[in-house]
Amino acid sequence: MPTIKDLAKELGVSVSTVSRALNNHPDIRQETKQEVLEAMKRINYTPNALARSLIQRKSNTIGLMIPDITDPFFSAMAHDVEEVLSDNGYLVIYVNTSRRPDKEKRFLTSVLERKMDGIIVTPDFLDEDGIELLQRLKIPVVFLRRRPPQGLEMPFVDVDHYEGACNAMDYLFSLGHKEIGFIGMPQYSFTGKERYRGYIDSLQKRGLEPNPKGVIWDGRTMECGSRSMGRLMEEYPAMTAVFAANDLLGIGALEWLAAHDISVPGQMSVIGFDNLEVSNLHWIKLSTVAQPRKEMGRKAAELLMQMLLDNRLTADSILLNTQLIIRQTCSEAKI
Repeated sequence: MPTIKDLAKELGVSVSTVSRALNNHPDIRQETKQEVLEAMKRINYTPNALARSLIQRKSNTIGLMIPDITDPFFSAMAHDVEEVLSDNGYLVIYVNTSRRPDKEKRFLTSVLERKMDGIIVTPDFLDEDGIELLQRLKIPVVFLRRRPPQGLEMPFVDVDHYEGACNAMDYLFSLGHKEIGFIGMPQYSFTGKERYRGYIDSLQKRGLEPNPKGVIWDGRTMECGSRSMGRLMEEYPAMTAVFAANDLLGIGALEWLAAHDISVPGQMSVIGFDNLEVSNLHWIKLSTVAQPRKEMGRKAAELLMQMLLDNRLTADSILLNTQLIIRQTCSEAKI
């Protein structure tokens, strides 16, 4: 069976030249790529996946960029993205950016080099360079749990974080709470800002002024939630309830309260956001706002598939509903 070395010998060029041609590398002339294709037929060289992609101008690969694979929220979405795409004959290439802007840009650059058919992205940082890279792709792009920057006509799949936060606050108000603290994610986070906006607007709608000492911005982990809860208890002693911007922060807050013998919900009510599996463990039972994570992943993959089938770069975005989940960490305010 002929090999790539035989192909190179037939053409009188190096193996690396043939390899770059099969990878559709931009430094190889189109004429050379055509000569490689013709030589493949002459010597009956069986093309591998890269060669087929050169012939078909299709790689059957989809890029999936997620910010943190260790976060159970994103791993659940990624699972369903891959299920849908795999069932449709696509190979999914994962990139975990670890929330680093340099890794995001490297991924977008690699999309161009690898000639991916489409991508699903959840970026944390998109500066002018990142936006320019996205504009240069000329392939279907779907934003998952993120909104594209202004000027990018690309669809997204997400939930209404603002409405979900308002629903959480409405529930706390219904229990008589007025002194409500907020544990936020990093201030650059779009989802964190939307949930904070819901927190602030809900207070002001009821004529309540947010206490400047009642808001703590930190990270996303349980450790951050525990640290933030300690600061809130010290700086906002009148507080009777806490809205944590995600479940991990809420569970961290519960850990701090338990370690300091403060009963939940007897002395302090806590509500989170996300509805991670861990939040329903019997010793946690965190009240929270659920996002349909698996549905979000499926919808993003299905939307991308439809864009590929229709050969178009734009589509209608999908905004899904959240759901308030009432468990055991909230009770009526003790007045």
